[in-house]
Amino acid sequence: MTPDSTQTDRPQEPLLEIVYASETPEPMGQDAVRALLDHARSKNAEMGVTGLLCYDNRQFLQIIEGETHVIMDLFFAIQSDPRHTNVRILHEGDIESRAFSDWKMAYEPMPSGLLPTLTRSIHNQSLAMDASGDEPSAGRRIFTLFMDEMYGNEPETAREPADA
Repeated sequence: MTPDSTQTDRPQEPLLEIVYASETPEPMGQDAVRALLDHARSKNAEMGVTGLLCYDNRQFLQIIEGETHVIMDLFFAIQSDPRHTNVRILHEGDIESRAFSDWKMAYEPMPSGLLPTLTRSIHNQSLAMDASGDEPSAGRRIFTLFMDEMYGNEPETAREPADA
């Protein structure tokens, strides 16, 4: 059997996940979001990065995971990207395994008003991983919070627009 060309003899570097929120200077249309996703998926495949991107009008929530040095370099690039402003880390931590191993960059559109509610939920919940490793990673737990807020419960702060 031929070894996978992505495998090397060097030991695998520890994995890191970063969960961050940011804003865009101007709303991005579907075509711009699609172009961003296509570029991210291509680059992520090259770099071995996996994760989830959520976007609503001007707000991003993203979970990125991969080898520590790769994630740190990627996050510094995101902070320098003019499409991102007010970049804030919601969680950063080492992980034993990837929560999004099948997704170079999964995408979920985010309902208006969800990011503030989700951010509060993240801050109010303990994100520390149990020493035994039995607890899901913070990224997986944040994704679960997101899905619960999006599909299970209406966010407390979400309101219908007055002109709807």
